[in-house]
Amino acid sequence: MFPTASYAFRALYGVWLIACRRTESVSYFDISVDGFWKSFLAALLVLPANVIITFVGLYAISETNYGIFAALRDLLIYGITWLLYPLLVLNFFAFLGSKDRALAYLIPYNWASVPLGYMFAVATVLNNFLSIVPFLGIFLLTTVYAVAICLFFEIARQGLKVSRLSAIGVVVFDFIFSISLMSVLGSIKSQI
Repeated sequence: MFPTASYAFRALYGVWLIACRRTESVSYFDISVDGFWKSFLAALLVLPANVIITFVGLYAISETNYGIFAALRDLLIYGITWLLYPLLVLNFFAFLGSKDRALAYLIPYNWASVPLGYMFAVATVLNNFLSIVPFLGIFLLTTVYAVAICLFFEIARQGLKVSRLSAIGVVVFDFIFSISLMSVLGSIKSQI
């Protein structure tokens, strides 16, 4: 069954509670295999923010040859980046016999991308179009990155039920994995 709007709002409120470090946040998520697949609705909800970020980037480099093929290629890359990390984490924890902990981490992780994606979109737009105030855009982007790191830290700490040091390790791994994946996919993209 496709998740309803109230289901999505409930999950997004759960993300807010995680950001506020409230332990009852877990009750706002459907921590199950079905809830895991439903959490990928977040990919659809945040897609417009990614489109905005892409077009602002294209505008910044004065790209004029962006057609349907390039858009489909970017959409494929978007899907790969959305699926690879969660499936890697889920299989790793299933191998360890802790699939429930992985679900309690990945479901809020997916939903957190919605507010963070729109925060990045706003910061990207302001960074590229507010040249009146020097460094304001860079400050906003840096702030959004800091918020993302703190939120992903709290999601890892609460969802995986690990120490702060372990949660830091999870966030560092996530960022290194994401940057590496985007780099590899970007180099493949430039070859196509």
